[in-house]
Amino acid sequence: MKIRFIGVGSAFTTPDYFQSNLLITAPSGKKMLVDCGSDIRFSLRESMPDAPLPYEGIDAVYISHLHSDHIGGMEWLAFLTYFNPNQQRPQLYMEAATMREMWRTSLKGGLGCIEGKRMHLTDYFDCRPAAANGSFVWESIRFTLVQMPHIINGYRDFHSYGLLMEDARGGGAPIFFTTDTQYRPHLIRDIAQDVALILHDCETSPVRSIVHAHYRDLRQLPAEVRAKMWLYHYQPDPAFDPERDGFRGFVKKGQEFSLAQEADGPASNGWPGPLIRARET
Repeated sequence: MKIRFIGVGSAFTTPDYFQSNLLITAPSGKKMLVDCGSDIRFSLRESMPDAPLPYEGIDAVYISHLHSDHIGGMEWLAFLTYFNPNQQRPQLYMEAATMREMWRTSLKGGLGCIEGKRMHLTDYFDCRPAAANGSFVWESIRFTLVQMPHIINGYRDFHSYGLLMEDARGGGAPIFFTTDTQYRPHLIRDIAQDVALILHDCETSPVRSIVHAHYRDLRQLPAEVRAKMWLYHYQPDPAFDPERDGFRGFVKKGQEFSLAQEADGPASNGWPGPLIRARET
């Protein structure tokens, strides 16, 4: 399994970073897009420059929550795949209630009808709703949804669903991808015990929004937790030195993570079996 960050920035970013979306390539070669933000048509083109139509390579989509830097490209993707006779409907994985709300409040206005025909989300995607904190298997990879607090406003909690990703056939510790989350040190410390690597949402702006984990908060985590963490979803030109502070670093646009089998003994991070190594491309 390969995980490529086709963007690493916040919602309000630049083409040097793009919004934080992932492209996962399974051992079979099939590709899953994790989140589909409003600049996805540019970040996909940049990440797959040799493909005549980059969206044709998308076999599945996972959506974590409903902010535009995570779903702003869904109407674009839906129409392009629907009107392309060579493109099968991409599989769509989401927490079930969030999937219904995405259609009702975000996509139905633009996608709800085509000349002479009423449309539904299932006309565009092969919908595979998942339970909150449930799991699904795609191409021998098990994805477990982890409910993360994003916006808590007193009358309705707005969650983002992070992902634990592991080989469904067994062996090795999972990778945890937070998606958007507030700072929750107890939750991250618990998760860190069972994973090889954490890809963590990280705000770096001078003014804290509260709805994202800020770098200064994450810096307070225990050293053994920080040593497993790569940081993404940051603002342009962050004024911090993550390596000096014990993190793996800021993920760079285009950086790729893969599962590589360790030949002898335990992995250098203390976990037996597959070792997750990062390489920048």
